[in-house]
Amino acid sequence: ATGRRLRIGVPFSFSMHAELLSYWLSSVGLSAIQGIDIRTVPPPLMAEAVRACEVDAFCVGEPWGTLAVENGLGELLLPTSAIWSFAPEKVLAVRKGWAADAPRRAEAMVRAIWRAGRWLAKPTNRLLAAEILSRPAYLDLPAEMIERALTGKLVISPRGEERRVDTFVEFYRNAAMFPWHSQARWISHRLAARAGIGEAEAMEKGKQVFRTDIFRAALAGTGADLPAKSSRPEGANPASGVFTGESGKPIPPPNVFFDCRVFDPDAK
Repeated sequence: ATGRRLRIGVPFSFSMHAELLSYWLSSVGLSAIQGIDIRTVPPPLMAEAVRACEVDAFCVGEPWGTLAVENGLGELLLPTSAIWSFAPEKVLAVRKGWAADAPRRAEAMVRAIWRAGRWLAKPTNRLLAAEILSRPAYLDLPAEMIERALTGKLVISPRGEERRVDTFVEFYRNAAMFPWHSQARWISHRLAARAGIGEAEAMEKGKQVFRTDIFRAALAGTGADLPAKSSRPEGANPASGVFTGESGKPIPPPNVFFDCRVFDPDAK
């Protein structure tokens, strides 16, 4: 109906999908207050929510956007990497008390995921990963659909239009798994503004959640080239500087916001 608010689906109201969507919309002059209705929809049901006219658009992880395309229900407009090119996504989260009580187990879990990411960094392994994920016990979808996200070779419309996004997902290169304190503080800064709570306290709490100490301890002796520092200006253009790893080798910071802003928590 005329005047109805635009309805956009996200997996959860407190998620990177919701936060990046909010950042993008507010940067172009839109917000939930000004006519955007953000709705929570389970990712596997996102395509059906479009079919049922419950949402007009959505921001969701793959392969659920591809599923909507395959069913002729939508088109892929842009990846979230177009909003923030090196935004954090999935996390390994445990209770603070458990991490303190079982530090060796926590470190072993970090190493397992790091090794899996290193394995996925090889293009040939991503094809095998798609086959594994396609099994009924996991995603139960055709491997070809899953492969698109893993390779960055996307089909963006029911008409078969294709788009290649080389940085669509990154598992290992450029310290992709490192829990940057500056990323935690960006998230906390955004959440504090949305929730109307103290920014300084929120940013400090966020920093405490991203446990760089556990990550560094877990990967000691593995040969992983970890960043020498645990914070950096997020959104800094790669041409403005290079962050070095502990070995002295450069770690280029391919983290750029679409509106060219720079978030430097240490400058606040």
